[in-house]
Amino acid sequence: MKLSFLLLLCCANLFSQSVPEKWLTYYEQSGYKKTPRYKETMEYCRKLEKASPWIKVTNFGKSPEGRDLPLVIVSKEQAFDPQKAAKSGKVIMLIQNGIHSGEIEGKDASLMLLRDIAITKTKASLLDHVILLVIPIYNVDGHERFGPYNRINQNGPEEMGWRVTSQNLNLNRDYMKADAPETQFWLRLFNDWLPDFFVDCHVTDGADYQYVVTFGIENTPNVAPPVREWITQKFLPQISSLKTNGNIPVGQLIFLRDDLDPMKGLAGVSGTAPPRFSTVYTTLQNRPGVLIEMHMLKDYKSRVEGNYEMLDAIIQKLNAENASLRSAVRRADEQTTSGLPHTYALTYRGDTLPNHNVTYAGFRQKNEASDISTGTRRSYTREPFEASVPAYDSVIVDKTVEMPFAYLIPQQYQTIIYRLKLHGIKFDRLTSPVDIDVERYRLTKPKWATAPFEGHIGVTTTTEKFREKTSFPAGTIVVPMHQRTAKVAAQLLEPDAPDSFVGWGFFDAIFEQKEYAEDYVMEKVSREMMQRDPKLRQDFDDKVASDSGFAKSASARLNFFYEHSPYWDNQINLYPVARLMTETSLSTDRTK
Repeated sequence: MKLSFLLLLCCANLFSQSVPEKWLTYYEQSGYKKTPRYKETMEYCRKLEKASPWIKVTNFGKSPEGRDLPLVIVSKEQAFDPQKAAKSGKVIMLIQNGIHSGEIEGKDASLMLLRDIAITKTKASLLDHVILLVIPIYNVDGHERFGPYNRINQNGPEEMGWRVTSQNLNLNRDYMKADAPETQFWLRLFNDWLPDFFVDCHVTDGADYQYVVTFGIENTPNVAPPVREWITQKFLPQISSLKTNGNIPVGQLIFLRDDLDPMKGLAGVSGTAPPRFSTVYTTLQNRPGVLIEMHMLKDYKSRVEGNYEMLDAIIQKLNAENASLRSAVRRADEQTTSGLPHTYALTYRGDTLPNHNVTYAGFRQKNEASDISTGTRRSYTREPFEASVPAYDSVIVDKTVEMPFAYLIPQQYQTIIYRLKLHGIKFDRLTSPVDIDVERYRLTKPKWATAPFEGHIGVTTTTEKFREKTSFPAGTIVVPMHQRTAKVAAQLLEPDAPDSFVGWGFFDAIFEQKEYAEDYVMEKVSREMMQRDPKLRQDFDDKVASDSGFAKSASARLNFFYEHSPYWDNQINLYPVARLMTETSLSTDRTK
């Protein structure tokens, strides 16, 4: 088992050795230079299905341009639906390729691996304790925006797909807000199957270095303790010990703290990214997720080989640790269902101090002044070097929140409720009205981004917490937090979370004033208010004296009194989602 991780030595000639010519993939037949289009990819998948009872080709939805979103299910027992797969007792592993369809090595590696499992059967043992779900191409519309000039930083293949979808959305920023139809279908797939392990295949941007294969896996305190223990004790020891062997060096994900000086160390190799990213999202669902990143500047042949070997090695590991992985995932789900910690960490930030040193295998670089950009021109030599550099991969809790017993959402927020359902979050509806004490947020000082990001103008706010007794009508949505998907719910519904519905702008309407006072009305009313309330008059005078902008604005001065009048809309800036802090018996029906 250990050797399978220490010796990633195979070359493409070995992959195709003893493979009948008719089973060579389009990539292999092209001399390892080309990747097939969607049509050719699906033809090969159907060919595999026709030849092997272990393979079923289906789809999990349709793209905006009408293409099937393909799914290949691989099982010796023909456990081709979620119920049969769950009853098999085997690890269910989801392999995703082509979320950025210019980064397509995983597709070609997966096709060869499926062939070697089901046709030549040189890798048939990979199915002994594992059922595979393989998405050959996730971003199918982007895949068909095909051409040689789609990835300026990347060395091959000769032509490739595009990074984003036909709606210009980056699917690997969409896992929480779930705007894209592709994401919505993916979430249904994930929650139907609940795979035990997830792999997402990519290609890097960034620095030049010796590694062909790099990988990342969330291993910070945001990971459920049983899963984190499994990653630390069962998975990482062998994966992290991979060294440069033969032609395929492997290392952990590389983020230089300073692109001009690698000796300053590596940052974020354990990851503190928000859950809009695939392998962080699966962490919220208590499933380990590995991000495979092939190095963009290596030739396409080396990158496909490396992706193949990495997938092979991971699946071997899951076979060896199938029982321990399933146990870890089950215990994590049970712990989350029992309740999150009273104080739950919404965000983490990287520590400013290194916690250990790692060996970095890079290439010497030259930094010089650029007469074009006027910045620093960075160029790399072919001279390799290895050096011990500091790693800044510890994280510190940044923002925390006290977990409620349940969230209460007005039933009219259908866009939000629909997305909760997509994420597998269970909720009930009040069957009769109720008056209860809850905790509320008023969101003040909203500040919108100056440019759109993934189709949204993001907003940041200051949260002011208060308690009040509130009336909730029948039909109000109740999201109990004693459930498996509680962490997903908290990250969506807490305004301070990095991918909250508030932050993405789903609640922007609450910041808008809808009723206004005429100035001649407020001229009269303001005088009456000051006459009745000397303290209000003093507050007004103090604000005039301390705020020059306010003092010079006739509308602001009059609006001061409107805001302090009984006519002011007390729901402006009021976050409509309430927090029920104590266990309370409510009359509800479970929504399906």
